[in-house]
Amino acid sequence: MTDNKDKDNDTLTLGDNSFGKLPDHLLIEIFIRVPVSEWGQVSCVRKQWANLFRGECLWQAALTRTFPLVSQVKRWPGPIPRGHSKRRFAALYVSKRFFELDEEIDEIIGHTFLFLKEQLEHSTMPLSSGVLHGTIIGVASILFIFLFAHKL
Repeated sequence: MTDNKDKDNDTLTLGDNSFGKLPDHLLIEIFIRVPVSEWGQVSCVRKQWANLFRGECLWQAALTRTFPLVSQVKRWPGPIPRGHSKRRFAALYVSKRFFELDEEIDEIIGHTFLFLKEQLEHSTMPLSSGVLHGTIIGVASILFIFLFAHKL
């Protein structure tokens, strides 16, 4: 009985080592097929995997696979750059969870949401209700105008 247990452990060890030797591009192809909700756990398994999640290649591949129409959008409103693939993926992912709009508007709304979230998280002083209220109304007004203009 102990012999079987030892053989199982050896097999697991060999399997773990060979999986760890896969090239980065194959690991990226595997990871982008794993549900997004599990990416945090996956990135904690090995340092190599964590580095893949910090890099641009994985996020570019995830963008292309999850939101294939994003690369075809030519027009980008305003002077704000689109940003890195990780940020773009997060913006599109968040907006898809809240809104049912076309790809171009989704990304803008997602970036707006992330911006507001970061402002609230990084605030060193408690915000007065007037500042928060004004920020929300200002962003809501901009989104309303943009959505209204887009529908025409």
